[in-house]
Amino acid sequence: MKRLTGLPIIGFLTILSGCYSSGFLEYEGLKPASLAISKSIQSMVVVSRCDLDSSYKIAAFDAGRGADFTRDSVMMKQAVLGCSDVLVESPRFKLFNPVVTRNLSGFYTEPTIKIPWTKIMEISGEPARDAVLCMDYGTVDDTIRSDPDNWFMPYQYIVIVKTHWRLYRLADFQSTDFNYSDTIAFDIDSPTEFLSSVNQGPDFLKDALYQAGVATARRLAPWWTTFRRYYFGSGPQGMQTAAIYLTDGKWKEAAEILRPLTESKTKFLARNATFNMALTCELANNIPAALDWLAKSEKLGVHQLYITEYRAQLAKRKTELENLDLQMK
Repeated sequence: MKRLTGLPIIGFLTILSGCYSSGFLEYEGLKPASLAISKSIQSMVVVSRCDLDSSYKIAAFDAGRGADFTRDSVMMKQAVLGCSDVLVESPRFKLFNPVVTRNLSGFYTEPTIKIPWTKIMEISGEPARDAVLCMDYGTVDDTIRSDPDNWFMPYQYIVIVKTHWRLYRLADFQSTDFNYSDTIAFDIDSPTEFLSSVNQGPDFLKDALYQAGVATARRLAPWWTTFRRYYFGSGPQGMQTAAIYLTDGKWKEAAEILRPLTESKTKFLARNATFNMALTCELANNIPAALDWLAKSEKLGVHQLYITEYRAQLAKRKTELENLDLQMK
């Protein structure tokens, strides 16, 4: 359930005096989804319904919104790409055949009407997947506003993406609708230069749509993210070796090095190794043990700045892991 990256300790910083030379160690782990999807759904197909060619398109052009329709129709595919990319990475679902070009025609492209179950079963493949996630439609609104707090880039290009998704469950032939609104901001130097640029606006729109799709997937499935923690590297080579093990996900090997150092007669070394032992326990998903080691490091004199921040991080991680256990079972 844990995927770690081989990132080195990032530049040790002397934050506090008295041998508090600390740096940051990064590792990747899962965060839980914000919604609970039925556990009966283990596999799904993602499909776009936004490349419309039905009466909705004709009405848009008749109303003089042809350019808006074309932009939204093409751009919205980026949301499906962002969503499917994250779902592919999530261990919660097996994702099959994410479709980002038109595979529905005529009647099936009218977004206000649910896709018939006969068509859903066809889309789900053979053997049938557990569900079909369809992005029915969406809208994009954009504006430029000043950002007085940013003297280097004093303006922001704001993109508001609203999307409607529908999850079709084949086990009980029921569907669930999701409506999301995501606001993405891009720093820009000059509105005049931005508006005169041929590519910058469309590129930002594509990026915004993609990010909105990513946000949707993270609401529906556990997702990978990077966690950043303090790590004390001062001391013998073993402290650095243990850090390398941790970034490789080898928390057992790191603990074998660090644990004897916690009994060192050199006070700062025992203190720092004890704090680092809490991190090995976190990577093992053993939050109670991590809190125990953290409490021991506090008694040994680790500054309250580190203790307070890491204790809050562990409390948050404990809740996340509990939710992950429920979602992954």
